[in-house]
Order: sequence, then structure tokens, then C-alpha cells
Amino acid sequence: MSWLRIFRRKKWDAERARELDSYLEIEASENISRGMSNEDARFAALRKLGNQTLIREEIYHMNSIGFLESLWQDLRFALRTLRKSPAFSLVIVLSLALGTGANTAIFTLVDAALLRLLPVKNPEQLVTLSPVDPSGDSYPTFSYPAYLEFRDRNEVFSGVFTSDNFGKADLGVDGHGGLATLEFVSGNYFSVLGVNAAQGRTISPEDDGASGGSAVAVISDSYWTSRFNRDPSIVGKGVTINNSPYTIVGVTPPEFFGMQPGASIGVWVPVTTANLVRPDFAMAGTPNDILSALNRNWLPIFARLRPGMTMDRAASNVAVIFDHVKQLRIRDPRYSAEARKVILETIVQVEPGSRGLNLLRRRFSKPLSILMVVVGLLLLISCANVANLLLARATARRREFGVRVALGAGRARLIRQLMTESVLLALGGGALGLLIAFWGSKSLLVLMSPGTVPIPLNVQPDLRVLAFTLLISLFAAVLFGLAPAWRAARVDLSAGLKESARSLGGARAGVRLGKVLVVSQVSLSLILLIGAGLLVRSLSNLKNIYPGFDENNTLLLSINPSLVGYKGEQHMALFRRLLERVRATPGVQAASFSLLTPMTPGAIKSFLKVQGDTVTPTENQLVELNYVGPDYFATIGMPIVLGRGLTISDDLTTPNVVVINQSFARTYFGDSNPIGRRFSSDTPLIREIVGVVQDAKYHDPRDTNRPAAYVPYFQVGNSGVMTFEIRTSMDPTSIVPSLRREIEAVDSRLPIFGESTLIRQVNQSFVQERLVASLTSLFGLLALLLAAVGLYGLMAYSVTRRTSEIGVRVALGAQRGDISWMVLRETFLLVVIGLAIGIPGSLAASRLIASELYNVHPGDPLTIAAATLVMVGVALFAGFLPARRASRVDPMVALRYE
Repeated sequence: MSWLRIFRRKKWDAERARELDSYLEIEASENISRGMSNEDARFAALRKLGNQTLIREEIYHMNSIGFLESLWQDLRFALRTLRKSPAFSLVIVLSLALGTGANTAIFTLVDAALLRLLPVKNPEQLVTLSPVDPSGDSYPTFSYPAYLEFRDRNEVFSGVFTSDNFGKADLGVDGHGGLATLEFVSGNYFSVLGVNAAQGRTISPEDDGASGGSAVAVISDSYWTSRFNRDPSIVGKGVTINNSPYTIVGVTPPEFFGMQPGASIGVWVPVTTANLVRPDFAMAGTPNDILSALNRNWLPIFARLRPGMTMDRAASNVAVIFDHVKQLRIRDPRYSAEARKVILETIVQVEPGSRGLNLLRRRFSKPLSILMVVVGLLLLISCANVANLLLARATARRREFGVRVALGAGRARLIRQLMTESVLLALGGGALGLLIAFWGSKSLLVLMSPGTVPIPLNVQPDLRVLAFTLLISLFAAVLFGLAPAWRAARVDLSAGLKESARSLGGARAGVRLGKVLVVSQVSLSLILLIGAGLLVRSLSNLKNIYPGFDENNTLLLSINPSLVGYKGEQHMALFRRLLERVRATPGVQAASFSLLTPMTPGAIKSFLKVQGDTVTPTENQLVELNYVGPDYFATIGMPIVLGRGLTISDDLTTPNVVVINQSFARTYFGDSNPIGRRFSSDTPLIREIVGVVQDAKYHDPRDTNRPAAYVPYFQVGNSGVMTFEIRTSMDPTSIVPSLRREIEAVDSRLPIFGESTLIRQVNQSFVQERLVASLTSLFGLLALLLAAVGLYGLMAYSVTRRTSEIGVRVALGAQRGDISWMVLRETFLLVVIGLAIGIPGSLAASRLIASELYNVHPGDPLTIAAATLVMVGVALFAGFLPARRASRVDPMVALRYE
């Protein structure tokens, strides 16, 4: 192929030379046969042929692509040029690697958590259904009968399915137990998604009615690997899930993780077998049966649009079905008039579901968006820094450019040559940045994770990430390379051919452009510093909030007796024995347990009906419930402000009681004494208020205090996970082995999980704030470093350019202090201009992060002043070094500098 000749030019030239020599020999032989002498015959052949070199060039250009030829020449010349200045090239590549690496790392997370489509068939056809109540809150769950209505009555979907991540379950194999994350799915879950099994088969609609020994399960590829070492005989193997028999019928593909990015599902089972896995939760055969009760909202609903179907038409059809569901639901006599009104005013939304459930998007979309803006600014600062270096280098190469122009090089060719060098540098920075991003994205996953185990997101570089890195590298090349190339192409031919250093005075325009770039670096760096300062102060304010409880020296241990077969009142008897054992453990000062622990998401909300006259609440009569053990408030460190707490005697044999928080008392009873007052929730059961406890930040430190009620566990029981809160006189983690032995002494089968400390759990509630504050601070420091390097480079170059002038000033009597001040004054002027631009810019930019701030105004003067002082200090230090060098110039040496 003709374009390949550019890589073997010498060989091709040698072949053409041999052909021309053969022609000359043939022509000379014919001349000799006509009677010429050997010498005359040779000269005649040469005259007839003409210039051999010119002929080879013409033939070559006729049989090659000129653009590729010149591009290859530019590329080779650029490599030779950069190789001659390895330190210069390395500095530029490292600067660009920081910018591109940070951008690629954040984009990788954005892509994995927010942008990437589900690994299923035609994900763009998927939608989710979400009910929205009158207050605007959305809780994307429905009852199982509602799911059946949407599945069977719709006219717009090719399939409707449901799934629910139910947390940990005990999966027993050959008598050996082990925890796995369980998800309930409808029988058509895999078929509607278009996911086929990698081994065996998936769950089918026929499995929906299975029970007993005919119940089936599908495991994930990761669980197959970790638990069964990829044993192919696993298909068809009988296992137990929470002591109920199941048969594993298949393994999902490695890339499939379910409907929630970041989830790590171990096993899928049909939703209709929930009564086998959790009979106490399923409540089969009762009015609260999860497969028949319209008031048990626990399942998200997904659907696949029919080809050609629009979202608007789907929403209209779904709204009609939902109206029918609401009419069926309000027939339940247990609902109050207020609850019925809320139900009737609730609407359903149809939203795109191609990216699955939006839990990660809701949590991290704003922080990651902020970080994308921050790393974008960091890339701009990197490009400005590199542009300054290239401007200085282009000025030093002005004589080279002058010679090339004098020899006939066009200005466009000169620009292309310099842009080729810029692209090479950018690609080198991009390649190194990709390695930084590969390491950085894994580290960022740890920062994003609420626990010690990173969120299981796939952050391996793929074609999308590689394309993004290539695009920002090329964008950076144009951004930092165009100005130096344009300046170099406008070289004055006569000045460029002079070797005198005075000719550098003609580069004042380049210096002016360098000053503009330094000012931009200072202003952008200041914006990042102020933003980082605001976020760090906000995080500090959140950490310093008194949460309403004592988080120190408190251990958390979770236990779910249902996983090993405990039912009904067996739970209460078990927790009595466990509580006695735990409290008797050496080092334990107090112990209790609860359904919900402080600083965890989720809440049990119930409608209220208060007995007697009350203050009319400003919102719907909703209260958050928590089931707690005896002496819970003393254990957790929540002060009781009125009445008493809950004791071991508050059980099924005593009147039903409850403790409320201060917000509950203010909202429903005003200034009157709530002790002795009564209320009921969704059930007709009436409870008497016996105490008022101080408000606590139970879900999020930013939350306003909400009405809450604490119900004695031994009066209601609970079949789910309960968490022990254990206050110790020592390091809480040091007594975990002793506690495990005490619990195993009661029942060795009990699965213990979620070991943590309360202070760690509180800190985990700041995961978003910590992620943004720490990364913004890191990038702000990098930006400050780059700005300082850029300022130092510009001033050092300015001192070099003005060496003769400095020598003259010293010879005329200027003191060292005068020379230093001359340089520092120029530095200070650039910094002041950068501050004048950066401070208003930061005021505008900080409003974009106002929602992430807590008790800090976006225009906080203390933060702005601190960031400004840091910027000025670092900038003046960067300018001090060139100023010190200038003050030590020897006038005799400087005057001979030319």
C-alpha cells in the first residue's frame, strides 16, 4: 500500500535507484553499439535521463500520500526534539497526567455509577414505576397485588417484573451454612430483561407457584466463584435457604448484577417463595399476607415498553391502573381518613429505567457532578501551566523557526509541527493519566463506600473510558498548544535569525500572553481553594453537631434469628437470654438492642390518631417508629427529659406503653404535658406515653428533628434483623470475641454480622461530604502547586530575558533590595489581578455547592480570607526565588551576556 512507503522510504529509494542505474546501463550500451566511446555513451545516457534524485522524488510523490509523508516527518522530528529535552518533556507530561488522570478517574466513577446502561437486552426500553405522595416524596415500592394489576391490565408494556433486595440470608450446602445476599424476583424477571443463564437456566414464570422441595434458586457468577469455586456440578444441587429447601438451577453471566448498580447479589429466588425464606415477614394466610395485602408496599416495579410506545402514553395507561389500585386499597378499614386522603392524592410516575434503580444516582450524582467541575478546572490550570512552558521554549527556539521560514517552510507547516509536539506530549500525559486513574478510581470507591468493603462497581477501563481519555488529551493539546504554535509561526524573520539575546526583546507579546495564563491559573486555583475551604468547614460543622446520643465506646452487632428458623414469640425468649449474656460479659457497662440504629437510612412511618384534643400538626400526621429493648436510652446515651424510659417489665403482660421524642411532644401536644396521653398508629392498638426523650439526629446529621416514637420490643416482637448496642469501658472491638462466645453459647447457629462501632457508623453518614471535601482539597492543593510552578517559570524566564537590563541597573547603582522588589512587584501585581478575578468567580461558583454546605455561607469571609492568604503566600514564595536570583546578578557578567 502507498501509505506504508513512509515507513520504508530508504528501502524504496534504493530500489528506484537500482532501476535508474539499470536504465542508464541499457541506454549506455545502446549508445556504444552506435559507435560512441564508453565515456560519451555514459554522459549521453545521463543527459537523456536528467536529475536522478529529482526523478526519484517525483516518482515517490506520485505513488505516496503527501499528507501522511509530511505528518510522519513531523512526528519523527517532534520525537527527536522532545528527546533532546527529557526534563522539560517529563515536567509537561506529569502536569498533564495530573489533569487527565483526575478527570478520567472521576469520569470512570460517573460512568459506572450514573451513566452506564444495564447489561441487559435493549436497556433503553426499560422503565420504572414510582408513586409520589402529595408532599412530593417518592417511595418506589408497591404491594404484590399492585404488581399483578400492572402486569395483567397494562396495554403498553411487553413485560412487567419486580425484584427486591432482601439482605442477608443463610444458604446451607451439605450441612455448612454461609451468608448470601438474597433477592426476590418475579418469575418473568430474567426473561423480560433478556438475561440468559451462563450455566443451567434462569427462573421462569412456572417457578412462581413452586413451594417446598420444588423451589428453585439462581446464583450469581461472583457467588458461584467465591462459595463453590466455579464447580460446574452446582446446577441441580439441593441447598437450604434459611432452613427451607431449594434447588440451584442456574448461574447468571459475570456481567449481570441485577437492577441496582453497586449491588452484589448472591442468590435470586421467586418472590412467591418469600413465605419459605421469611415466614414471619410473609405472614401467609393473615390479613397482612405480602402476596395478597394491598397495604404491604415492599416491591419496586419495572417494565419494558413495547416497540414504538412512548413514555407519555405509558404514563396515561399506568395512571388508570393505579387509580384502580388506590380504590381497592382504601377499602381497608384500618386506614384513617387522613391516610385515605394521602393514598388518593398519590400519583404514579413512569421514569426511564435503562440505568436501573437510582439509589446510587440519588446519593452521588451531586457530589460527582461537583467533582467533575473541579477536575475540569484542574485540567485548565494544567493546560495553562504547560502553555506557559511551551511559550518560553518557543521563544528560545525563535532562531530555529527563523531558519526554517527562511528555507521555505510555510507558517501553516510550522504550526502543524508544533501542534504535533503538543499532541505527543498530551498523549503521553493521557497514557500516564490513565494509569493514575486506574489506581485512583479504586481508591475513590473506598471513599464512596459507607463501610469497609468498597462498592462493587466495575471501574475497569473500557472503550468509553479510553475514548474519554483520548478526547480530553486531544482537547488539552489544542488548548495549551495552539497559542505557543501561533506565536512561533508569527516569528520576525530578521529578528529570528539573530543569535543576540537582545532579540528576545521581540518576544514581549509572548511574555504578555504568559502573564495572562499565570493570572488565569491564580484565579482558577483561588476558586478551587475557596471551594475546598467551604466544604472542609462544612464537614467540620457536621462532625461537631451533637447528635442527641453518645457515640463513644459503643459496639454494634446485628443478629437475625429468622435465618435459622426462629418464629413468633421464640424471638422474644431468645433476645431475653441474649441480653442477659451480653450484659454479663466483662467490660460491658450497658446493653440493649433496636430495630433501627442511629445514623442509618430508612424508617418505619405510621399514621397517627391521637386520643383527645391536640395541636393541629403542620404536616400529615406521620410518626417514625422504632422497636427498642429495655434500657435503650441509657445505653445509647439519649437523655430522658420527662417521665421514664422503657424497662424489662414492659412486655406482653403489661399495658402498652411508648416513649416519644421532644419533636413529637411539641408537634402534637404543644406546651401541655404528654405523659399519660394515648395514641394509635395504623393498627387500632392504643399506647400510653410514659416518657419523653431528647431529640436525636437519627438518619442524617442534616435532618431536622422529626416526630418519633420508641415502642418496647417485648410488647410487639420483631422477626427481622435486630442490632445490639453495647456500651463498654474499653475499646469496643476488643470484646467482640467474648461477645461472640456468649452469643454462641445461647445458639451456635445464630449468624452475627454488621460488626461496627457507633462512632464509625456516625462517620459513615458523612461519606458524601468527606468524599467531596477531601478530593476538592487534594485538587485545590494540586492547582496551587501548578499555579506556583507556572508563576515561578514565568518570573524565572522574565529574569533571564532582562539579565542585561538588570546588569545596567546594578551598574548605575541599584541595590539588591531594589532589584528584588522589581521582580516581586511584578509577581505581586499578577497575583493581585488573579485575586481580583478569582474572588468574584469564587462567589459565583460557591453558590453551585450551596446545597452541600452546612452552617457555612457560600460567601464566608473567613474562608475567602484564609484561601487568599494561602494563595498570596505561595505565589510570593514562587516569585521570591527568581527575585533572589536577579538580585545576585553580576553586572560585569550581565553586560557581556550578549
